[in-house]
Parts: sequence; structure tokens; C-alpha cells
Amino acid sequence: SASAADRVVVTTSDFSSGSLASLDLGADQATVNILNIHSDADVRTYQGDVYVVNREGQDNILVLDSADLSTPLRQFSVGNGTNPHDIVFTTATRAYVSRRASTHLLIVNPATGDSLGSVDLSFSADEDGLPEMKFLTQYENRLYVTCQRLDRNAFSAPTDRSEVVVIDLETDTVLDVDNVMDGVQAIVLQAKNPFGGQVRIADRLFISCVGDFNDLTDGGIEVVNLKSNTTEGIQLSEGELGGNVGALAMVSQEVGFVVVSDASFANALKMFNLATDGLPATISGVSGGYIVSMGIVSDRLYVSDQGTFGDSNAGLLVFDITDHTLLSGPISTGLPPTHITLVIEAWQSDFNGDRVVDFSDFILFARAFGSNSGSFDPIFDIDGNGKLEFGDFVEFVKFYGYRG
Repeated sequence: SASAADRVVVTTSDFSSGSLASLDLGADQATVNILNIHSDADVRTYQGDVYVVNREGQDNILVLDSADLSTPLRQFSVGNGTNPHDIVFTTATRAYVSRRASTHLLIVNPATGDSLGSVDLSFSADEDGLPEMKFLTQYENRLYVTCQRLDRNAFSAPTDRSEVVVIDLETDTVLDVDNVMDGVQAIVLQAKNPFGGQVRIADRLFISCVGDFNDLTDGGIEVVNLKSNTTEGIQLSEGELGGNVGALAMVSQEVGFVVVSDASFANALKMFNLATDGLPATISGVSGGYIVSMGIVSDRLYVSDQGTFGDSNAGLLVFDITDHTLLSGPISTGLPPTHITLVIEAWQSDFNGDRVVDFSDFILFARAFGSNSGSFDPIFDIDGNGKLEFGDFVEFVKFYGYRG
């Protein structure tokens, strides 16, 4: 069952100002205008805290307690003009920040805001000198940095390739995924311009790649195998989906939802099943306006619908992920909703990313707990104290059996 602390936290924006809203799971009314933030912000969560990534123009990260979003705990700069886009945590005192306008991935102590160093990704840059790192994901002791490699001198058009750089978290060095070619190689994607979002489930990373915005057929949903550090290629093309791909949410490794934009920029919500050859199904209930992001929890799909000029009912939409009916919404978020993060207490015990805390997670935890190597995957350090010990097992057992 859902914890009393479980909620959806939403950044909101009218492009000139920004704010935060939150919605308890199951509720149909949000708490709005909780705190003023940057008009261009994303949001993440880690161990009950909420991290607002204030992007270009503010270049900082705001840390909040999810139980009191109106009172910032701390705020720290990630470097003027660096344009942060994502943050991933390995412990409560170590995190990595992708910065779109920098060649270096930042390492930071999120508990203090102090810089702990950086990783040079300039080898991945295109001719404009930047790799345009966007998304981050962690798998085992590796960090995956999804780099768009866009040409800022040509209206940020895609270049010859986009790629995913792999970093060894034990040494903070870049791994070479191709032993044949000279130099350090990243995972080269089949599609270009990873833009709409990405989702990791177990050892596979699902990436929404839009390609050139002027071409409605050149992108798609691509899958990277994190075990082999290779791409499995485009699994569902923009041609099959009927337009440019945007926000992405996955129910499983087969079933997901994606936002598709047509030639007139109208947004549609589509459900797909990669295990079948059936055409993606269009889900009714969205406005046709811009949908920035989505999230899934407890058999519910949360959609941030910004509304259209003809239909200004912007807000959160809540769909049943099984029968695709609109359960609630649009739920007003004050300003139009942009990015969503889900604060779900039990997810810290879901080690394989399938949103279920079960025996498979126990096996992974027991294997890590019994290891004599001295090193362990930080995801097993549930209480975030930098050690793998009995206290983490107590926290794990608390959520055993959770399905979300």
C-alpha cells in the first residue's frame, strides 16, 4: 500500500515564472504554488528529498524535504552558465550532475553542495565543443551519460551521432566500450537527439530519440543493453508511431506510453507493446497541447498536459495503465505542469527497477550483503550512510511485497 509520504511532485511554468505543486497518490486536488522556482526546471527525488534542477540562467540545484516543499533545505550552484539537466545519486553524500553547456560531468556532495570533482567528457563533443550531456542513469557500478551531440551553431541540429558515455563509478573514469577502435568509445545510438526522456528497467535503457524536429520519421524509441553496453537499436520508429517522439513512460520492458507530436505540433498519447506487432494505440483524454513528462506508479499513469490555446485546462491527467481510461483530471497545478517526479518510499527497496519489491530483490540484496569484495552497489545502501549493514536489511523488509 502507498505510504502517507507517497506523492507526485510537479514543476510548473508559464515560461516566465515557475513554481512547485504536489499531489498525494489517489487525490484529485493538488497543492499548488508551494514555492517559486526557475521557469525552466526539472525535478528528481532521492531518499525522501526533492531536488529541483534549475536550468539555464540559474544553474543551481534546490534541495527540499518532500514533507515540506515550501522550505528549502539548501541550494547550491553547479557552475554559472553550465545549464544542469539531470542528477543521479550514488549515496546521500555523492551525486553526479549532467551539465548541457559544459564538457565536464560534475561530482557533488548533495548534503553540502560542495564539489567533489568532475569527469571530462570533452572526447564526446561535436564541432561546437560540447557533448550536450542530458540524461543520467545508474546500473550496477556504472553511470550512463546520454549525450545529444547537437550543433549549437546550427540551431542545435543533430550532428553525425548521439551517444551514451559509460563511466566506472569506482574510479570515476570513462570506460571504452569498443576494444577494436582506437581511443575511448561510447555507445553510439542508432537514432539521434535523445530528447523526450529515458527509462531504465532492469538492465535495459529505453530512450526517446526525436532526431531532427523537422523530420517526423527519423527517430524512435531505442533500447540500450546495459549488460553488454551495446544498443539494440530502434525498437519502435517514428514512422510507426506517426510523428516526433517525446515524453516516455514504461510499464514493463514491453509495454509503455509515449507522446507523439504531428506536423501541426499537436501532441497525442500512445500506448505500445514491443512484444507484439500491433500498431500503437492512441489514448483519448489529452488536450493535444504540449505534454512535457509522465510517470507511472500504482497502476496509474500521470501526464503533465499543458493544454492548448483553445483549451486552457492545463493540469495533471491520471490514466489507468490497464484499460487506459482517464481516472482524473485535468487537475490544476496552478501554472501549467512541466516535469514530474514520484516520491515513493518503497521504491528504495526495488533494486531491479520493476516497481515490485519481491524475492528477486531479496536475492540481489542477499548477494550484495554476503559479498566479501568490500565494494557494493550503492542502491543497496537504503539508509544512505555509506555502509551496507543490517539497518539496510530492516529498511528493505519494511517494504517487502510492495507492488507499485
